[in-house]
Amino acid sequence: MEAQASWWLLRFRNAVTGGRGAAVGIARAITRGVVLFAAVAASLEAQSAAKRITIKSQILGRDKSIVVSLPVNYQHAKQKYPVIYVLDGQVRSFVDLAVAAAAYDLLGDIRDFAIPPHIVVAVQHEDRGVDLGRNADAFSKYLTQELAPFIEKEFRASPQRILIGHSLGGRFALMASCRMPGFFPAIIAVSPGGGDSTAYRTTTDCLKSDWRASGGTLRQIYINSGEREQRIDEGAKRLAAFLRDSAPPNVKWKYQDGPGLAHTETPFVGIPAGIKFVHDRLVWEMPLFRSQAILQNAGDAVEIITAWYAELSDRVGFAVPISAKWLDQVTVALLNRGNLIGATRSAEQLVREYPEDLIGYGRLADIKLRAGDRIGARRVLEDGLKMVDRLDFFDEMERALKRKVFQDALRPLNTSGQ
Repeated sequence: MEAQASWWLLRFRNAVTGGRGAAVGIARAITRGVVLFAAVAASLEAQSAAKRITIKSQILGRDKSIVVSLPVNYQHAKQKYPVIYVLDGQVRSFVDLAVAAAAYDLLGDIRDFAIPPHIVVAVQHEDRGVDLGRNADAFSKYLTQELAPFIEKEFRASPQRILIGHSLGGRFALMASCRMPGFFPAIIAVSPGGGDSTAYRTTTDCLKSDWRASGGTLRQIYINSGEREQRIDEGAKRLAAFLRDSAPPNVKWKYQDGPGLAHTETPFVGIPAGIKFVHDRLVWEMPLFRSQAILQNAGDAVEIITAWYAELSDRVGFAVPISAKWLDQVTVALLNRGNLIGATRSAEQLVREYPEDLIGYGRLADIKLRAGDRIGARRVLEDGLKMVDRLDFFDEMERALKRKVFQDALRPLNTSGQ
């Protein structure tokens, strides 16, 4: 909790620097409410209930089972989420690791990048040797032509897809690079099988084929292996050497050794670490000189944030929306420059696009009070209070605390007329 609290305190400290009057009052109170309980939000227990779904596959000629885990408060949000596809999804331990890691959003510094919430799809197999081995080409078509289109139609899925596989599934994930070029731009291969010379050459040729076709768009590859799986460990290290010597600049990769780990233990390290690697701040967060310019009011925050997200979107190959964190900081920067119109527009965007982020309501209410619009501030706070009652909380004490923050802010507005 200490790390998360420091992020929110930094956010608050920046908000009050140069601020005046009511511009930070309600948002400050809501921020304090978040500090006490934010660390528990990443708990697996807070994840929305998993949905078991049967897909009638025309490509495979049989029914396929999947389990979809949605982010906490998915039903109240409006944003789209990256999707993690976990091969061997019949192994609950793999899925639980992915769900928990994808919900771990703690930050120690506002300039760092928190793992965003994900949709996690457990891809289950009746016979993994068929799906991931003998029938791999058809199974690849099932993933790209049936499963992913179904997920992206039924759920608010972003274009960011991550494929996780272990052992034979890890090798399948690596080979997805040429079987499904660019479809899974992020691959987490845990103890990937196939370390002999023929398999090595097939895998490296596959990777190079995808790189040539990528047009410079981001590719991410994470591989790990354990000391107690000798042949796989040797093959993984050989792949790591190939990546070191051959990967172009647009390919971000990492190999992680596993001292003392056996084949069934590597997922315990590799799945969470791989998800963390995919969301490396050096890829997804703006350079420090830009974030500092926003935080210290040293430049045009709107221009800086617009330029950064345009560059990022071009690099990753899809439109990346401005995060709630930076919408809030742009709002603060505009307030500090006395631009109430711009700040109002930014705060309204924050509430509209991230209604589950309660600080947006406090920020917008503060702005309306600063502009003398008490009726508008009251309406915004009432909307925030309703959202508090709708949201799922790990601890009901957190709900009670946040409800009190909004009620305390509303009390003088409800009792002192217009």
